[in-house]
Amino acid sequence: MSEENTRHSPIRKILVALDASRSSVNALQTAVDLAARFDAELLGFFVEDINLLRLAQLPIAREVNFYSSQTRRVQPLEMEMQLRIQATRIRKTLAQLAEQYRVTWEFRTSRGDVGAEVLAAGADVDLVVMGKIGRSLPGMRRTGSTMRMLTMQRRGMTLILESRVQFLKAPVVVVYDGTKTSNKAMHTAGYLARSLESPLTVLLVGDSESEIEEYRTKARDLLHAQGIEAGFRRLLRPVIAGLAAAVRSESSGPVILPCQGDWFEGEKLCGLVERIENPVFLIRS
Repeated sequence: MSEENTRHSPIRKILVALDASRSSVNALQTAVDLAARFDAELLGFFVEDINLLRLAQLPIAREVNFYSSQTRRVQPLEMEMQLRIQATRIRKTLAQLAEQYRVTWEFRTSRGDVGAEVLAAGADVDLVVMGKIGRSLPGMRRTGSTMRMLTMQRRGMTLILESRVQFLKAPVVVVYDGTKTSNKAMHTAGYLARSLESPLTVLLVGDSESEIEEYRTKARDLLHAQGIEAGFRRLLRPVIAGLAAAVRSESSGPVILPCQGDWFEGEKLCGLVERIENPVFLIRS
């Protein structure tokens, strides 16, 4: 990346939330790729889930053998050891990838509620990267509570993904609804599209044709200021399912969502993210 692009990059420090899930491994690979592309620092962050450790202390806690279906009591010390082993393995993987891509990195561990710890650690970074589905221990699949917490609460930029992202000129999609946050989303989308040499599509979301036309003018002006051309698509009062379908039909690449206003907050936003298989960049002021 040129010095000019680096100076204006919206991504200078990246935190990747890590656990033992395949989704987390994909998040790590993607975070390393982004750090290399944008010359950003990378922080690997592993949380020893306090809720699992508390669960292990209950006398009713049991684990089931995947092959034999036999059960046995969960041992608190054994669970702590497994978490530490996981952290060691993940750190080694991070070190290998960072060395391969020549990325500046560090690795931290913490103990507590996973969502709260990631929110706190990500307060001073530009981008948090995490997988949709987590797994704290082998066979124990989390339902995405951490993803939901970050989706609904984290300010700044958050990338949520299901699989590894191959940034090979995949079309970039951005949703624009005229809010201040969507202006920031446009800037990020333009930067990503230019840096990744990818085409850009703008999904214009509004309550009326006249409103959408106004948004088209604003979005076009924002992109022209960056020297970028884009395609436009109109979405008049879309429901969540329709908006998700529109995103999927445009690209399997990154989609940038502004987290502000009636369309992209709370449960509506979580529902949209869950329906989209694309990597999702969330932008919140």
